[in-house]
Amino acid sequence: MLRLIKSIFIIVISFLSIRFIKYITKKVFDVTKFDIQYEKTIRSIIVSVSYYLAFFSAIILILREYGMLDLSKSTMLTGAGIIGLVAGFGTQSLIKDILNGFFILFEKQMRVGDFVVINEMFRGTVEEIGLRSTSIRDWSLRRIHIPNSEIKSIVNYNRKRMRVIVHVYVSYETDPHLVIDTLKEVCDALNEKYSEFLCKNIMNEPANPFDVYGITDIDEKNIGAKYTITGVVEPFKYWSALKDARLEILVKFREKGIKIAYPRRINMND
Repeated sequence: MLRLIKSIFIIVISFLSIRFIKYITKKVFDVTKFDIQYEKTIRSIIVSVSYYLAFFSAIILILREYGMLDLSKSTMLTGAGIIGLVAGFGTQSLIKDILNGFFILFEKQMRVGDFVVINEMFRGTVEEIGLRSTSIRDWSLRRIHIPNSEIKSIVNYNRKRMRVIVHVYVSYETDPHLVIDTLKEVCDALNEKYSEFLCKNIMNEPANPFDVYGITDIDEKNIGAKYTITGVVEPFKYWSALKDARLEILVKFREKGIKIAYPRRINMND
């Protein structure tokens, strides 16, 4: 009975230790002046490591209470016991997860708060980066846990600046000068709306404001000419700028009577 009580006590202490570490790290980062995403990422790592340390420490202490592990005989025996315990719980997959997790962190491939696409399949905002797995929250608010060893590719949409690229197809019959002039009006409206979110140069002027890139294709599925506009904005405004650009194009095209091209099929009846 005494051993059971001690085991429960060890588990409670381990749990409280993790809560204490979470509290301390939050307080420490509250008074620092680091980048917020950087702070969240470091805190996520510290908490992840704390979970593993608390778990293995609790297992070792509980095994000692039941006489299955003797930590008092010698340092060598202690080391052998810990290594044996880790080897018992560890697998090749776990080692790969941890190693790949270190590479992701050291190479700064993503941070907590970044919007990413992992393996061209999982799309969402990074909520936690641990030693073994990474957690993202997708559009439907589902939380997805991906083992680090299974992460093969990362597309990060939150790296200092992002280029908004919008394509639109217009029929060949439409005057291209009219289309380009209309798209310039679209760009002017976007530059005004997102003036404070456009990436600036050293003179604090927009480095790459919204502008008409030009006609980028005239043979795309034979439906019409492809026009492209681009603009560089701060990453957290990428999606809203992209949506507003498309909306503004539709509004301006309707005002000017410009119709967007679409596939047309002619059936020849005998």
